[in-house]
Amino acid sequence: MLELVAEGLENKEIGHRMGLSEQAVKEHVSTLLHRLAVRNRAALAEIATELKIVGTTDLDPEWLSYIFKRSPVMTAIVRGPDHVFVAVNAAYADASGTTEGLIGRSFREVFPAGAIKVLDEVYATGKPQLLHNFRGRWGRERDEEDGYAEVTLQPLPGPEGVAGISILAVDMTDAVRARQQLIELSAEELALLDLIPSAIVVLDSRGAVAKVNRAAKALLGDGPFQAVTSESAKPYRIRDGTTGGDLPSIDETLARALAGETFRDLRVWMFLPARGRDASLRIDAEPLRTADGAVRAVVAALTEVEQPAPA
Repeated sequence: MLELVAEGLENKEIGHRMGLSEQAVKEHVSTLLHRLAVRNRAALAEIATELKIVGTTDLDPEWLSYIFKRSPVMTAIVRGPDHVFVAVNAAYADASGTTEGLIGRSFREVFPAGAIKVLDEVYATGKPQLLHNFRGRWGRERDEEDGYAEVTLQPLPGPEGVAGISILAVDMTDAVRARQQLIELSAEELALLDLIPSAIVVLDSRGAVAKVNRAAKALLGDGPFQAVTSESAKPYRIRDGTTGGDLPSIDETLARALAGETFRDLRVWMFLPARGRDASLRIDAEPLRTADGAVRAVVAALTEVEQPAPA
């Protein structure tokens, strides 16, 4: 009933659609007005639209502006096979780097080197796409390097299939560049890491494994190595090095390290899948900082020590 009211249909037309009398529709509409504490059909139509968008009416109408227009997530909606902009928020407009406005212009016109092929594919197939670390100008000056973003392309339905596409993008430039700095080690630095007898693991600012040396591969296995989380650490069955009991969550400990805390002589028991046995390990971890003091990475050293297994 709400959806038909939102379409602007009169009681007679709604009755015809639903197989009800005009009087019955009138009574239903009156009940909705009373239950939802609104005065007219226009307010009912707003509620129906809100339900379609966010799935609930328990929102302050003013919040919708923050969800779309004022959100720091770059958001735009394009329509048709030419991907013409019909809506953009402030973050997307700023990142576009154009002073001519976007509404009414095609994506190709604004971003001739953009993801046209991917947009065409989403429009043709109706399947959403997620672009990781998508490289682009993102409103940068001529002398600035390209930026990176996580981009979601969601097809929007129409009468004959896909009518448009929503574009959501989160700027990941700082995180990507920090990771590149860790990965792009010189040959000399890589050689030095491999000469260290302790297992060395370098984590980026998100907790993802950026580098491991030869000793780490021998101790932990060849990988592939994932971001360090309680879930990814399960195969290693990490326990307290003294009691054999539970430790604080891996996620909590990593968060402390990424916040800048230094760890010294942390003793744990760990199952080593590569060797098929338990081992007592000493862990030392040190944050690496940028020039402004922010933590850009964490370097952890894992050393196997002789220690009797806890009772």
